[in-house]
Parts: sequence; structure tokens; C-alpha cells
Amino acid sequence: MNKLYLRLQSASVVTLPSGNKVILTARKFLGLDGSEGYFSPSQLLTYAQSLREIEVDQIEQVFTCMKNGLRMAGAIVTRPDKAGRPYSYLSFIKLNATVGLKLILEHGMKQFVLDYQDNKFAVGFSFEELIEEALNA
Repeated sequence: MNKLYLRLQSASVVTLPSGNKVILTARKFLGLDGSEGYFSPSQLLTYAQSLREIEVDQIEQVFTCMKNGLRMAGAIVTRPDKAGRPYSYLSFIKLNATVGLKLILEHGMKQFVLDYQDNKFAVGFSFEELIEEALNA
């Protein structure tokens, strides 16, 4: 990838053994850089406020696993939870264990996970940083 092009597109690049990889920023996730994001700031805040405490804990862990570049095992299988919300159970592969986490797949969250699985970017923010960006937008 052309590093100058990526810089002009508000993306940062980190050199990896396999080549260059785009680092997804919170601004880009929210579409605040002029691109199409996965959520608008208001959608993200509504989504986050609708989560139960255990779901917030799990989404924080999902973003931490992604930020750490952990591989995922298995395909995304969408099911409705008890409240009728679409979710998937994600499995992240650590050195000595596999971590399973429930993630509500509303708005662009499913596409975000699919793009992560396809190695289109590295996640460069935590869920808390994402919420802060949405609050400040």
C-alpha cells in the first residue's frame, strides 16, 4: 500500500512482517474523517447505552482482543438473544486458551467484525476510547 495515500486518507500505517497494515482509528470507525463508518456517533452511544453491564464488559474485552491483534476462530453465526437482539459468540485465540465473548451485532458491528477477520485493518483503540470519541463528536 502507498503510505502517502494512507496518510492522506487519515489512516496510520504500521509495518508488519507481512507488509503494511492500516490502523483503524476511532474517528474512522465513526465516519468522522469523511469516510463511511461502521456507526455514527449517535448510533454508537445509543447502542452502548442499551447494553447490560455484562455486555459492556464483554465488548470491552472484544476490543482489547482486537487491539492486541488476536486471531479469531470460527465463523460469525448470528442468533437472536433473549431480548431478540442479534448477537454472535466470538472466540479469540490466546497462547494458552480460547476466549469466548458475546457481542451484540447491531448497526455496523457485524461488518466491523467481518472486516477484522478479513485482516483489512488493525484496531488502534479501545472501546472506552471509541465512546470518548463519540461523546466529543
